[in-house]
Amino acid sequence: MYAIMFSDITGSTSLYDTLGNDAAEHLIGSCIQNLIAITQKNYGHLIKTIGDEVMCRFDNPNDAARAAIEMQTTTESDKNSSLSIRIGLQYGTAIEKNNDIFGDAVNIAARMAGIAKAKQIITTHEMVEELSNDLAEQSRLFDRAKIKGKEKELKIFQIVWEKENKVTRFATLNEMKKIATSMVAIALNYDSQEKLYTDGEMTKTIVIGRDENCDISIDANYASRQHVSLEFRRGKFVLIDHSTNGTYVRFKGQGDVFIRREELPLMGEGLISLGEEVVEGKPALISFSVLQANK
Repeated sequence: MYAIMFSDITGSTSLYDTLGNDAAEHLIGSCIQNLIAITQKNYGHLIKTIGDEVMCRFDNPNDAARAAIEMQTTTESDKNSSLSIRIGLQYGTAIEKNNDIFGDAVNIAARMAGIAKAKQIITTHEMVEELSNDLAEQSRLFDRAKIKGKEKELKIFQIVWEKENKVTRFATLNEMKKIATSMVAIALNYDSQEKLYTDGEMTKTIVIGRDENCDISIDANYASRQHVSLEFRRGKFVLIDHSTNGTYVRFKGQGDVFIRREELPLMGEGLISLGEEVVEGKPALISFSVLQANK
C-alpha cells in the first residue's frame, strides 16, 4: 500500500508567452526542484517528472498529506513566482517495477489531480480514512464521482491547507449544534446579515434576487427580481442563474466564473455578485462558506 501523489504546475504554458522561454523554463524548473525537495523532506520518493508534473510515492499517507500542504504553502508564499500547483492524492495498492509504479492507486491519484484546480489538494475517502485526526479535520467532502473501473461512486475530498476565516465565525450555540449534526452547511453573508442553511433544512429552493419577497433580498443595480436560486442536490449546494444579466462567482484564490441560465456547484469560500463583475467591498456582494462535517 502506498500514498501516490501527482503535483502539477498550472498556468505554465502562458509563462512562455509572457516571460520568454529561458525565464519561464528557469521558473518552472525551480518550482519542480522545490516540489522534489519537499517530497524527500517528508520521506517521499520521486518516481518521475512528466513535463510540469511530479509523481511521487509515500509509504505513509500522513507524510503525503503534509508534503502536499507544504508544497502549496511554499509555492503560494514565493513572492518571486506567480505559479500555482494542483495536487491529486490516493492511498491504495500499487506495484513498483523498472523504476516506475503502476496500479489502482496511481490511476486514481492521476484522476484526482485532473479534478483539482489551482491551489487545491484533492483525494478520496480511502486516503482521508488513513490520516491522523489533525489532517482528517482539514478534509472536506468535495464531490462524488464515478471513476472508470470502479463500480461505486467515489467520495472525493479536498484537503484545505489555507486558513479558513469564515468557517468558525458562528457565535450562537444553536448554530454550532446545527453544524455539528449536519453533513454539510452553507453560510451566506450579505448586507451585514448572515444566514445558515444545513443539508437537513434545504428541503426547498432558496430564491435570491431584488424582489422583497425573495428568501434573500439584495438591493443590487443589475439584479433581476428573482435572480438566482440555491438548491441542495447530491451532497452539494448548487447555484442556478435565472437572470438577464447573469451572475459572477469568485471562488477564494481564483478568478471569476460567469454563469447565465446555467448551474454552478458552490465549494469552499467565495463571493457572489448579481448582474455585474465582482468588486470586493461592494455592499451588494454575497459571501459564502460551505462547511463540511468531519465525519
